[in-house]
Amino acid sequence: MMELVSASEIEKYTYCPLSWWLSRKGVEGKGKELREGIGRHHEIEKNVEIIKKEEEKLFSSEFMIAVLSTTATILSLVGVGIYFSQQREFESAITMVISAIWLVSAAVFMVVALKSTQLARSARDVVDLPDGTIEYVSGEGVEDLSSKKNGLIGKPDYVLHVHSGSFVPIEIKTGRVPRGPLFSHIMQLTAYCVLVEEKYGKAEYGMLMYGNQIYKISLTDELKTTLFKKVDEMREAFKTDIVHRNHNRPGKCRHCSRRNACPESLA
Repeated sequence: MMELVSASEIEKYTYCPLSWWLSRKGVEGKGKELREGIGRHHEIEKNVEIIKKEEEKLFSSEFMIAVLSTTATILSLVGVGIYFSQQREFESAITMVISAIWLVSAAVFMVVALKSTQLARSARDVVDLPDGTIEYVSGEGVEDLSSKKNGLIGKPDYVLHVHSGSFVPIEIKTGRVPRGPLFSHIMQLTAYCVLVEEKYGKAEYGMLMYGNQIYKISLTDELKTTLFKKVDEMREAFKTDIVHRNHNRPGKCRHCSRRNACPESLA
């Protein structure tokens, strides 16, 4: 059975094949920046989960408000009709009391809805989340998105369903903010787009978030071709066990979390 290649491994391989290979051999990344990034990611996941939970609660509350308010209005009209048409005060009063109870219930759901709106809005402000309905949030116990057809697997940070009908994978990057989206991150996001498209439907683009800077990356045939070329290279490395550094930049090695274990490090 063909091994599924994860989107995060594609990112590592594109950044540096040797660093990726070391990670597969059990060499863990080290460094303050890496630790801080992991902590920041957990914080973001927690906030996105709050948004998803509260917005789902808001939707349920709005539905109940509509049902209760409509029912209360109908009961009130029925009560008034009974009173004026048949002069049956007792039955009319009972109907009006029931109507009042339903209106009070609607008011309770209104309070819940307002609270959920406030919590979701606060969490969105913290994460700087784009508009859209959250369909998926990564985290412990959350199932990976996978594609046997494409040989891919992965967990985007979250997936939004936007107003245009497209499903948008979002990948949040912590740490240093680059001048533009890194190619390794674009490859990772492209893999997520392919996975999301198979799981949910149309995925025209994905988003990379570096702090407050957001880059919209379109899913093009060119990017998909490059992605699957990288995956083929990785599968070849599985067979040959031969991998080398893909650059001659000492600065890149200095920022690598596995530089101390790398036999080809330039730093």
